[in-house]
Amino acid sequence: MNPLKTIAKSENEIRVGNYLVLFGGRDLAGEFFTKNTRFDSNYTDLGVLYEDFEHGMDADGTGNDANNVLGIVDWKSAKVDDNGIFVERILNRRAEYMQYLVPLIDMGTMGTSSEAVRGQVRKKSSGEIVEWPLMRDSLTVTPMEPRMVTANVLTAAKALVEVFPHSKSLCRLAKPPASKGIEAIANLGEAEDFLREAGMSKTEAKALLSHVKTLGRRDVDAGEFEEIAEALKRRSAQALGQRDAEEGMRQIAESLKRRMQIITA
Repeated sequence: MNPLKTIAKSENEIRVGNYLVLFGGRDLAGEFFTKNTRFDSNYTDLGVLYEDFEHGMDADGTGNDANNVLGIVDWKSAKVDDNGIFVERILNRRAEYMQYLVPLIDMGTMGTSSEAVRGQVRKKSSGEIVEWPLMRDSLTVTPMEPRMVTANVLTAAKALVEVFPHSKSLCRLAKPPASKGIEAIANLGEAEDFLREAGMSKTEAKALLSHVKTLGRRDVDAGEFEEIAEALKRRSAQALGQRDAEEGMRQIAESLKRRMQIITA
């Protein structure tokens, strides 16, 4: 995992670091970087990439935009190893949103996502990224690269949604629709969705459903299926180990709300 880690703090700045890009593993679009990927650009030549929040996007009307610069990537700190490119960032603690993001960085729940110069990216049909001329970097709780964050990404979203309650994307991430009960499942597709929400991978869910079909109706009923689902939910909750993290993030959210009330009073 590759969450941001704090290196140093002062009254006005916080220096953090992690891998700007990771080699090898495919992202959610099936693409990947290698040691042969070219990252050079006019921005890296100058030694500075701007750092923003969620790529400056504001689809939910929360007030974020591309001009909300939080700090810089110090390209002079870049180090290449077998894992990827590690860099340090200098963040302005006085920038908008930073009072909310610093606690999430401290909790190890904040990831990052690099951005390339538009129109200059080159990829192979295999998904290998050949050229990715760096332009910016973003703090995000939903990076394309799964290795960029820990399993506590959902707790980060739950804390942020307390501060930005009108953000539809954060609400969907932090408060997904309630799972349907067994009796509401109408087809095998919905049964697969139910099993995946309970903690199974897509492969596991499909294999179980295929096996259940071979057993016949007399061998398995809704009660037994319910027991399987409940067992999966318990396994999922145990594996994520969210209880302590969620309590910590709840406390952060309460602190942020109190601070917000003071600022707007």
